[in-house]
Amino acid sequence: MRIYSWARRLCALLLILCTILLPARASAIEELKVGYVPGTGFVEEDRPGHLRGNGYEYMEFLSGFLGAKFTYIPCVNWWEAGAKLNSGEIDLLPAMPGDYKSLPFARRTDHVIARFPMELVVQEDFTGGHLRLGTLDYNYPTPNLARIAKEHGFSYELITFHEPAAMKNAFTSHAIDGYVQPLLHPGKAERVLALFDRVSYRLLVRQDRSELFARVNAAQDNMLLNQPNIRNRLNDKYERSKGFPLVLSPAEQAYLQDKKVLKVAVLMNSKPYFYQDADGTWTGATKALLDQLAADLGIQIKLVEEKSLTEIHRLLLRGTVDMVADVPCDFSWLDELGLIPTQPYLDIGFVPITKHGAVLPESPKVAAVDGLFETVTFVKASYPEEQILYCKSLEECCQGVSNGLADITYIPRATVPSLLESSSAYNLSADTEQVFASTISLGVAQNADRRLWQILNKEINHLPPGLLTTTLNQGTHEHIRHFSPQYLLYHYPQQAALLIFLIMGIIMGIIYYRSRNHRQQLAAMEQLACRDNFSQLPNMLYLEQHLEELMTKIPTGPAPPACYLALFAITPQDASASRHLLAPPLQEAARLLAAKEWVRSVVAGTVSGELICLCTAQNNRQMLNFAAEFITDLNALQENYAWQAGCCPMTDKNLSQAEAIAAQACQEAREKGAPARFGDKPLEY
Repeated sequence: MRIYSWARRLCALLLILCTILLPARASAIEELKVGYVPGTGFVEEDRPGHLRGNGYEYMEFLSGFLGAKFTYIPCVNWWEAGAKLNSGEIDLLPAMPGDYKSLPFARRTDHVIARFPMELVVQEDFTGGHLRLGTLDYNYPTPNLARIAKEHGFSYELITFHEPAAMKNAFTSHAIDGYVQPLLHPGKAERVLALFDRVSYRLLVRQDRSELFARVNAAQDNMLLNQPNIRNRLNDKYERSKGFPLVLSPAEQAYLQDKKVLKVAVLMNSKPYFYQDADGTWTGATKALLDQLAADLGIQIKLVEEKSLTEIHRLLLRGTVDMVADVPCDFSWLDELGLIPTQPYLDIGFVPITKHGAVLPESPKVAAVDGLFETVTFVKASYPEEQILYCKSLEECCQGVSNGLADITYIPRATVPSLLESSSAYNLSADTEQVFASTISLGVAQNADRRLWQILNKEINHLPPGLLTTTLNQGTHEHIRHFSPQYLLYHYPQQAALLIFLIMGIIMGIIYYRSRNHRQQLAAMEQLACRDNFSQLPNMLYLEQHLEELMTKIPTGPAPPACYLALFAITPQDASASRHLLAPPLQEAARLLAAKEWVRSVVAGTVSGELICLCTAQNNRQMLNFAAEFITDLNALQENYAWQAGCCPMTDKNLSQAEAIAAQACQEAREKGAPARFGDKPLEY
């Protein structure tokens, strides 16, 4: 008892310690308050309780490296945010732009959180002259504003505002002619006259919190070591994905007014990039790009249909072509053709094409188009010259692999369906993983005006998000003209696999349904075979099937009961009565027997008017007493019928032998007028 008491006290002590220490451990993470100004495009609440934005995601990533939990406190403006930082109401202030010296009590971290270009927004009816331009008091000085005013032919005076909302309201009411602010919302409807400077956003900490300042700097160092592209990823997600405004200088606008027509050659004449549909009309992703370019710049695009690089180079030297679409963004390679690439607007992944089930030899033959950028940079760099089979087009490359002239070729992933269809090479398979990628851009003729190159770079930044990817998907997934399995597997692999799984599922469902019905029919037949048609009770077959199970349920112990088989037979008092009238009293007797504790199972006998019971009792006399008492009670309930019983032990006897002995004992009881007799025993009740 002393040991038990000591163990109980120890458990109680451990429980108290866990109760005290576990909550403290769960709340050990540091909580820091972060201030922000809504409406600045950096930390935003797009719906109640849901924060998002460039700065919010940056701070959440930083919290993981700092080991702290951030709580965000909204402020009316940056001055209120600075005051809260000074008073200790907030611990960190991210993204305050402009002159940090206006907050002498704050220190800025080493790393820049983000950088945004400044923009000059003017009224739609801008024609020059003297402008009243609004600016926020914490913005950086704008040294480029004087140059921009000179270029666009206007003079200006700066009107200082403390609140962005107040400045926007003044612009809307035409109290000012324009305003200067960081470019945070590229998709707005206002007219952007110029982009200039770049404003940097940093993280501010109070001067006297040197320990927190050191920890935040170390956390930023660690984050940029592990996520060096975090700023670019966030800018791509929140800003560049919306498309930059197209802001042209007066010199660029004058060039477009004089140019009016832009002559373009297309290098990739293949579906889904640039091809002719059934009506002979040019379509594809490149056509959508050129149409968008013509609409944004207000000029006409004239297509020059040339496919070979040699002919395109000759046209460039003559000045017949101003630019070439869909060229690799490689300055060195394009310099030989007389082109300057713009920034890329598309990535093309190349996948290998081989025969179905074919194993590549140690020295495979590679089909490639001579002169293409990917042939020079990848194929020639990966395979010796004697293993390369040069073709005139990508279609010939696919046909060469299909005919066995080559073992492998590399083609753009998006062109796989159309190339395999046009070359009728349905014995080929395309890998799902790209081997290498090429960035695609516009190539501007070297002898063209450099203003065209600048304009096209701005236009690529201005392209609507998803323009090319949407057009590529539309060109790849066209209306089905062929319904062969090969076409479906090549053009719609995921849908075809889903269809196959659906058909297999239906077949498996039908098989399961039929087997289930078959099992139910067998179960019904088995149930019918195990039921007596006369009394609608389980029969001897049922007892034979469940005998072993019933025997195992008999309790064991120091004095286990013995198992007996009892046969109860009914005889009508009126000998002329029909035997069909015996069914109700048999069913009633079976119900009463099933309620007895000494009865394990009740079934109909092999002879109509008999019940067979599997019973338990301590000895033969007790079993005979149970049967006799039940017969006495049953005869009192059913006066029109006479009942007798015969009992037999189940030891070393099978069911049929025990039933025969019990039937003989029952017959003897009927002859002698006794309620029950025990088989093979002279005992009587």
